[in-house]
Amino acid sequence: MNGGRTGTGDPIPALWRLPFELAWEAFRAGSRPVGAVLYDADGRVVAAGRNRAQETQAPPGQLAGTALAHAEINALAQLPSGRRWDGHRLHTTLEPCLLCSGALVHSHVRHVLYAAPDPLWHGIEDVPSVGGLIAARWARREGPADGPLAAFGTLLMRLWAVRHTPEDLDDTVARTARRCLATVDGLLDAGSAQQAYDLLRPHLGPPDGTG
Repeated sequence: MNGGRTGTGDPIPALWRLPFELAWEAFRAGSRPVGAVLYDADGRVVAAGRNRAQETQAPPGQLAGTALAHAEINALAQLPSGRRWDGHRLHTTLEPCLLCSGALVHSHVRHVLYAAPDPLWHGIEDVPSVGGLIAARWARREGPADGPLAAFGTLLMRLWAVRHTPEDLDDTVARTARRCLATVDGLLDAGSAQQAYDLLRPHLGPPDGTG
């Protein structure tokens, strides 16, 4: 354990900083730690959102307090209708579920990058095999992220689950999450995703699921 010290010299890559800051904000607010950001071809932020399912308030045009208040939904809901978003890429900290994948289809966003895999949706990559409009509009999926980012996204989900739904957990990442909550000084007080990442960096092994 690292005794609460930060400063590992391993910054979160630029295009992943805002998605993870949003994910950490969600975690601190009691919602599942997922953040999503749509960038244009020049890397400028077009829309951003986070999970707000366990909260009562959201910015105008976004959802809160419902199981539909996913990060990708809250980002994509800000896009005006009638446009195609060629050259834009959605960065999300967790692999999109069926709901969010459908939202990508309807939003005409054709490329999504995810940091951590979500085994709950194993096989979702086969959906385009049905053909037709789904196959034509299905967003290209790229992930998991390189290096420790996938493990960070996975561990954030397990940290949330250990605190909110511990009865559903029994895996290696959950055990790591429990150990981190018990021994990593200052983790729950970390004011940013980068600070949390620095604290957790020694524990970020290969991801094996997010549940």
